[in-house]
Amino acid sequence: MKQSYPPVTTKRVDVKKIAKRLIMMAKRDQEVRDKYFALNDKKYLDEMWKIDEKNQREFKEIFRQVGLITSEYGSEAQMSAFLIVQHMSREEVKFMKNYLSLMKKNITGYPLNIYAMLVDRVRNWEGKDQLYGTQFMPVEGKENTYKLKKLYKSHLVEKRRMELGLEPLGEYIKKLQEERGVTLIL
Repeated sequence: MKQSYPPVTTKRVDVKKIAKRLIMMAKRDQEVRDKYFALNDKKYLDEMWKIDEKNQREFKEIFRQVGLITSEYGSEAQMSAFLIVQHMSREEVKFMKNYLSLMKKNITGYPLNIYAMLVDRVRNWEGKDQLYGTQFMPVEGKENTYKLKKLYKSHLVEKRRMELGLEPLGEYIKKLQEERGVTLIL
């Protein structure tokens, strides 16, 4: 049976309860990622995947009930929803695209940089080059070093970033390096 998105339910939902649940899910997501990146320990990678899988199942159930997490749920819940969707596996690209489409139609409350990140992640999972330069991959043999994934028409990336209201790619990369204590290369 084909699932319908957004939900078909008209059942009243407890916005605060859902927001709190999403925030806790995202907290687990970020705690394990922080450990993994800080300690570069593979055991946290397995834990990260397990948390992502659990969050994915829980989030899809929430989505079936309420659809897009809008500003009604608060900015922290919106960011939490984004993180959970952003960290879904390649097998969930259809769901991610649907969420992205709804997000684009109701962008209020979502920072534009997270919209760009989800666009790039979805394109990456589809085997396409990214548009905004938000996705990186580890450089084998170099600890804490990541390379920018391929850009679609790279000569137009600054124009696309500017049109979306994002800082230039070089500034973005510098900010990420400082925040995460990693080396990012083009």
